[in-house]
Parts: sequence; structure tokens; C-alpha cells
Amino acid sequence: MEILQSKKLRIALFFSSNPSSTGGVQEHVMYLSDELRKAGHDVTIFGPEGKSNQYKNYKSIGYTVQVPLPNGNWASVQMLKPFTDVKKIISKERFDIFHIQEPYIPFLSWHLIEHIDIPKVSTFHSAWDQESVMNALNNILPMFADKFSQHMDGAIFVSHITKKRWKSLCKKNVIQKVMYNAVDRQLFYPIDKNAESTIKILFLGRIVPRKGIMYLLNSFKTLLPDHPNIHLDIVGGGADVEKTIDFIKKNNLEKQIQYHGEIFGTKRIAFFQNADIFCAPYCDEASPLTILEAMSCGCTLVGFQNEAVKESLKGYPEFKKLFVQQKNSQALTNALQYTISSADTRKNSRQWCLKESRKYSWRKVAQKTIGIYHNIIKKHHA
Repeated sequence: MEILQSKKLRIALFFSSNPSSTGGVQEHVMYLSDELRKAGHDVTIFGPEGKSNQYKNYKSIGYTVQVPLPNGNWASVQMLKPFTDVKKIISKERFDIFHIQEPYIPFLSWHLIEHIDIPKVSTFHSAWDQESVMNALNNILPMFADKFSQHMDGAIFVSHITKKRWKSLCKKNVIQKVMYNAVDRQLFYPIDKNAESTIKILFLGRIVPRKGIMYLLNSFKTLLPDHPNIHLDIVGGGADVEKTIDFIKKNNLEKQIQYHGEIFGTKRIAFFQNADIFCAPYCDEASPLTILEAMSCGCTLVGFQNEAVKESLKGYPEFKKLFVQQKNSQALTNALQYTISSADTRKNSRQWCLKESRKYSWRKVAQKTIGIYHNIIKKHHA
């Protein structure tokens, strides 16, 4: 087994999300592929057309169409590029394993699952809350278990809530593992900030209804008269950008709220480092990378309760005061006001976040992933 574990693997990583945009899946692929290469393995990334400079050895095999989901999110449906023979490409490269991100995204991932014959593993990145409209899928997914499990050797879930939502696709023959997202603590680290009267709040994520930007904007507007020392930075792109900018202008908040657009890669780190409070008014989350990155930079975390944060923020100081009922602007306002008014709360949260973030390492994720690869390859060939 030690000989097998030390074997240099040729790995094909596939994802459907738009490489021109930022997002949790895109970051996951970028950091995981870098760590796999550091461990001595060859990695080729396959995905849709777009700006892919942040990825090494990237090959576009499809194109994306953005479609809305019932819970206010958007999905990137990917189609195969004309005259592209994926099966021939995979065979020619002699890959040892094919790793598919978001196997539930139509249509190209479905084609690859069924037609690629080498050992395959999927990573599931999405989940939804108990009250979500997405629960309509709960009775539908088991209908696809036979077909999925027939063609899939392994499944990785980024949280236990993710496994709970998708495990009905996997029969006993599919190796299953929960493996949390991680953070690069050499990049995302706290800085010493000068004592300033301004308290900086950060929203960094997709500007879509599911991420709750409008709830935060309404709360900020309510807080401002009593707390003129607060400032909000918004970073991200998405369907509600125009709505967000209109809100800022109509309420004459240009001096207090700054929208920075969609920012890629390491340029985002300074926003986390300079923020006092990271606000995450999210719904239907699986394992948000932005929360881990904010933790690693020492931000105080405030937002809506969902299944993912209940799982990942166990032990967070004053959790029930800082993470409140979903889609409730008044509750979010109260949580932010409490945090703004209490320096001790911000200090205790910062200390907890910095300590807790040490648990999350992309190197450890890569090591565990390599272990799964070898188990799947061994099982597949047996």
C-alpha cells in the first residue's frame, strides 16, 4: 500500500462553474489543484470557456449558460463544445482518476459520468436548509441512485449537511467521505490595525438573493443614524449588482458604502484583513469558504443561521446573538448593533476565529483526497 500511495498520479479535475467569475467552487479547484501539484502529482483542469489565468494547465471543453434556481441562486449549466471528443482526450492523456466537481450540474458532467471509463470521484459543494424550497429534491434524488452509483466510484462531501442532502444518490458501492473546505493561512492572516473610530463591515460573495445582500443593506441604513462611524465594503458580482448600486444611490449612501466589483484571487485578502466585521446573511449554504477566510483574518462573524454555520461554527462565542433568524432584517440589525457596540465581543470573536481557523488546511485536504484517489483506483481495478 505504501508503494501505491507514493505513486505519481495523473489527475483530471473537472468543474462546471464559470472560470471568469469568483466563487467557492472555483477557489476550491484552484487551491486543491495547487496542493496536489505540490505533492508531486500531475493535474489537468477541465472546464468551460472563460478567463482562466488563475488556473494552471487549464483546458476548456465546454461553455456555460447561467440559469436561476428556485432558492435565489444561479447555476452554471455547461454544454460540450462542438466537435470535442472528451473520451478521446481522457484516453490520450492516460489519466489515473477523473475528479468531477458538482456532478449534479447538467449537462456536461452527466455526460462525463456516464461515458468516462477510468476511476471517478465526485465532490458535492451545495446544500440547503430544512425550510428551503430545494427540499423538493429529497424525494427525487433516490430515483437516480442506481445510475449514478453504477458509474461513480467515490463521493466527497464538503460538510455533513452536504452529505445529508446528497447521500441518497450513493449506494453502498460508492466510497463516501466528508471533507471540509479549507483556507491558506499563509495568505489569509490577520494584520495589526491602527485604532480607528471607523468600524468596517465587509460583504464578500456573489450578489444574488440567496446571499442576502439586500437584508444587509437595509440593516446598514437603519444603523447609520445611531452609528455614523460604520462603513460597508461590498465585493462580488452577480444578478443583483444593479439593484445593490441603485439602493446605495437612492439612499445617498455613497460615502458610507463602497461597491468594489468582482475581485479575483489574492487581491481580495486585504478586504478581509481590514474588516472588523464580516457579515454573512446567507441561506442554503454547504461550507462557505468566505467564512473560513474571514476567520483566518480575525474578523468578527455576523449573519443568518443556516445548517452550514451551525455545523462549522460550533463553539463560536455568542453564536445565537450574532447569527440570527434567516431573512429577518430587524434581527440582523440587532446582531450588527450589538457587535458594533461591544469591543469585547469583537475581541473574543477574533481570538476564537484565529484559533479555530488553524484546523483548516488545504494541504491536509489534498492529503486526504490523494488517499481517497488511491482507495478508489485500487477498488476500481479490483
